[in-house]
Amino acid sequence: MKTLIFFTAQFPLGTSETFIESEFPVLAQSFDKIFIVTNDLYSAEKRKIPAHVQVVRYPYASSFLSKILSLANFFYLQKEIRFMRRRDIALNKATLSSLVATYTKATEVNSFLEKFVAENKIDLSKLTLYSYWMNDMAAGLAMFNYKNPQVKTLCRVHGWDLYFERHTPNYLPLRNFIVGNLTATFCISENGKNYLDELTANKFSQKIKLARLGTFNTNNVLSPSNSGKLKLVSCSNIVPLKRVHLIIEALASIDDLEIEWVHFGVHFLKDEIENLAHEKLSGKKNIHYKFGGQVTNEALLHYYSTNAIDAFINVSETEGLPVSIMEANSFGIPAIATNVGGTAEIVQHQVNGFLLKANCTVGEIVETIKVLYNLPSEKKSALRKNAFEIWNKEFNAENNYCAFAKTIRSL
Repeated sequence: MKTLIFFTAQFPLGTSETFIESEFPVLAQSFDKIFIVTNDLYSAEKRKIPAHVQVVRYPYASSFLSKILSLANFFYLQKEIRFMRRRDIALNKATLSSLVATYTKATEVNSFLEKFVAENKIDLSKLTLYSYWMNDMAAGLAMFNYKNPQVKTLCRVHGWDLYFERHTPNYLPLRNFIVGNLTATFCISENGKNYLDELTANKFSQKIKLARLGTFNTNNVLSPSNSGKLKLVSCSNIVPLKRVHLIIEALASIDDLEIEWVHFGVHFLKDEIENLAHEKLSGKKNIHYKFGGQVTNEALLHYYSTNAIDAFINVSETEGLPVSIMEANSFGIPAIATNVGGTAEIVQHQVNGFLLKANCTVGEIVETIKVLYNLPSEKKSALRKNAFEIWNKEFNAENNYCAFAKTIRSL
């Protein structure tokens, strides 16, 4: 019996990791039995899953005792320390604590898998282990694979789990160990693939593969709003790196255009950002804004299918390759986005949207919004047509996830 053990942060519990909802139904067809190991210990809500799928809750955090015991393997950790020195990564309390925490969790995941496989009488020769993130779970899969080479193991790697510079300190532990011991590592962008290949000194190039994410869309593509207003949408967690405040500052600087802006998504900066919007925008008669809150993926796509939207806007400081832009493009909605991570692989400047510099100013955002607004109708139509066609060719989930499932089967 072909078995998959799939490690996630929350899916299928709760409401996050909505992008897995597109991939999983395709993936599920390739296995007789699936165990989803989620780090969510508390959420009651569960999204629909097939009958042959079982959910297992497993904590992400390690015990203090486990961390102490892991120091017994300091000899192995020296190899990672040599890598850190070559990369000029500071050996301090923060980086060494991160290294010990990841190694500790890897040993725990390895032990968990050994026990779980035995209890469920799983045939190792027909087992596939898959971590959706290159995190401590992936390190555990790599350790298990090192001891059980007949098992197929893989992980995806996105943005926060890849780019060192997105972290303080600028370090993510055991990347060479993970890539070297997994059967394959799948990057969601060419930018990410090149980054990981360089990070591991081109030692594992044959194991580092490209597997783009994608979205589904069977709805009609709507025409632009044609109301005299510019209708903008953004969708992201409200966290510092998404820089939603820059959108507000840009809209506050525009007096000669009528604009409607809706933002979907919440997080710990929600109140701060909503207060800033009230302060900067509530007195402007030409700007209308709304915070749509946290919505399901289904509700978001329904909104796109029933509202004529002129542009999607994303001014993130860093990205992997944004699923939010894929979703918008699938409805023919062009994007204004910062040129970070793999964003340039989906947004082609003046073809299906506009690329901003990574460190763009408020003035540059304003200028781009005005350029879009003042485009002749035929150029706006071309942007929308290209947005859909690029999505359909490169980011259509039906194509990408079928190809990904086929690749996994052939590992």
